[in-house]
Amino acid sequence: MIEWPADLVRDIAARRSVLFLGAGVSRNAQNAQGVHPREWTDYLRHLASLVTDSAQQAEVKQCIEEADLLTACELCRKYLSPPVFKTEMLKEFSGNAYRPAKIHDDLSLVDSRLVMTTNFDKLYENRANQLQDNTVIVKNYYDKDVADVFRRQDRVVLKVHGTIDVPDETIFTRSQYALARRDYGHFYQLLRGLFVTHTFVFLGASMRDPDMQLLLEDHAYRFEGARPHYIVMPENSARAGTLRVLEDTMNLKALLYDPAHNHQQLAVSVAALVPLVEAAREEIASTAGW
Repeated sequence: MIEWPADLVRDIAARRSVLFLGAGVSRNAQNAQGVHPREWTDYLRHLASLVTDSAQQAEVKQCIEEADLLTACELCRKYLSPPVFKTEMLKEFSGNAYRPAKIHDDLSLVDSRLVMTTNFDKLYENRANQLQDNTVIVKNYYDKDVADVFRRQDRVVLKVHGTIDVPDETIFTRSQYALARRDYGHFYQLLRGLFVTHTFVFLGASMRDPDMQLLLEDHAYRFEGARPHYIVMPENSARAGTLRVLEDTMNLKALLYDPAHNHQQLAVSVAALVPLVEAAREEIASTAGW
């Protein structure tokens, strides 16, 4: 079980937190046939299998084996026709009819005002709107009025890499990352501000996202001595030295859990967070400690 730090619980209760949901959260979903969403490497292997030229397919597979996943995805997009690439995205992130899992319910009940996600699917925001009486606003990195929601009181889901509703605007390949930094620098400036004012909790995120790495490193070195942000990780996913590097270079404190039984302990820990946050909110309300 994860021992949630008291400072973090209070930040969430006071709505001074950002829940950052990665692909690991969506992996808990399944469809009526019991199929879970693919991990990114599995999805890229599937795309590679559709490349008909053997040399090109081997090139993609080599990138996957070398963990150069952004390049592998870039090559798949290059070697497959645009309609095929788009069709496969729609199949995986929309067409497979995945259903939200209990962890989506519990994350919604934690009720962080700001939730960010790199996931293209709509599992979290759809479920959150069901549980929160359709009060959740969804914004994408490319929306012109995205800054407006930061100072309001509304619940917001920020789609950092776009949505499957608009596949052509998703950030999925190396060139798309670069173009987003060029064309939507103002959005990343907003994220820099949030790192100063809010506590981030990364769940199901691998920290392979180059934009998040750069933003966290920049924040850590510019504001030495600031309180840490948090990343929830399986205890077997990183060595002690790697965890120290995360803490030193990104000011990220790891909260570890046992990944046995399909990451059951993560779901249990998130469920246990809900009453902790509710109790902290009651205490804040009773003492007017906003």
